[in-house]
Amino acid sequence: MPLHFFPRDRHFWLYHFSAVAVGLMASIAIAVVWGFMVRLQVYTSLVWIPFYTLAVLVLRWLYKRRGGDAVPIARLIAIVVLYSALAGMVIGACVTAVVAPMFLKAISAKYKALKIPVIPSELIMNKFMDEAPKSQLFVAIWGFIYISVSSSRRIKNAELFNLRLQNNLKEAQLSSLSNQLNPHFLFNSLNNIRFMIHEDAQRADAMITSFSDILRYSLESSRHEKVRLHHEVGIITKYLAIVKTQLEERLDFSLRIAPGLDDALMPPMVLQMLVENAIKHGLDQLQGGGTLNVEARQLGQCLQLEVRNDAPGAQVATPGCTGIGLLNIEQRLHLLYGELATLDAAHADGVFKVAITLPLERAA
Repeated sequence: MPLHFFPRDRHFWLYHFSAVAVGLMASIAIAVVWGFMVRLQVYTSLVWIPFYTLAVLVLRWLYKRRGGDAVPIARLIAIVVLYSALAGMVIGACVTAVVAPMFLKAISAKYKALKIPVIPSELIMNKFMDEAPKSQLFVAIWGFIYISVSSSRRIKNAELFNLRLQNNLKEAQLSSLSNQLNPHFLFNSLNNIRFMIHEDAQRADAMITSFSDILRYSLESSRHEKVRLHHEVGIITKYLAIVKTQLEERLDFSLRIAPGLDDALMPPMVLQMLVENAIKHGLDQLQGGGTLNVEARQLGQCLQLEVRNDAPGAQVATPGCTGIGLLNIEQRLHLLYGELATLDAAHADGVFKVAITLPLERAA
């Protein structure tokens, strides 16, 4: 962005002239209270404003041009103090030179009325000594306020930039994890359909229809971080319609969803992946098949999802032991909920159980 000597930000001018107006009114109020040459004081203040504005604009330009953001604070303070001292003398000299004719005329008349000798050079020097320190103080105050505001804005912009980077990284990680599910799911589903396509064309056709619905859901849900629970349950039903053609009577499935949880939100394809793992690494390994139970319940302000299935006795239940399934889910939960979500897997007495607990959120 090009650096302009006169800022293009209207907020800059709004704040600057608001502060100048306050200073002007304060100066006039003091003159009125003292009852001493109010007209001259107003004239002097109006003359002072453009010189003061030019001085602070130069300070701003130098700060931006020289990379003041990178200067150590102690050195920056010294620079502002030195600059304000020099600017104060220049402003004082310029204001004194402009108002000198009116000032000398008013002061001379006042002194003559009081029978005090008039020495023009001394009066001008006194006027300069009055304007210079005041200008130095105002320039220094403006400089410190400007640097403070600029630093604060820079820090906020850096924080916002970091938040955006973190959010983009989070979205990229979630997208990567979601994309892992597609080939994993596609392979298993197509493998199931392959067994049926030459045995029963009509059932194979139904399987392909269910598969198409699941694939559409997988692609659409990958665009969202969370979906409604009843959508996920619907896709499980379609998935089991495919699997049941292979397992037939070996699969005993039960589904229990507590009332009022249909609109609860959860990460997409999580239940489907748990069911897929339960079948592939559990029931499919048992000659006589077994039972698969899926439950969803509310625990306080949390949603708990539980998948239980019969499993071979030698199976060791640890996250990641079933390929990408549980590890993928665990990583997605961490990205979405941090420490607020948990995944617990346990294997005992021939039953493998996975319980997911996450904050209860509802669709708007």
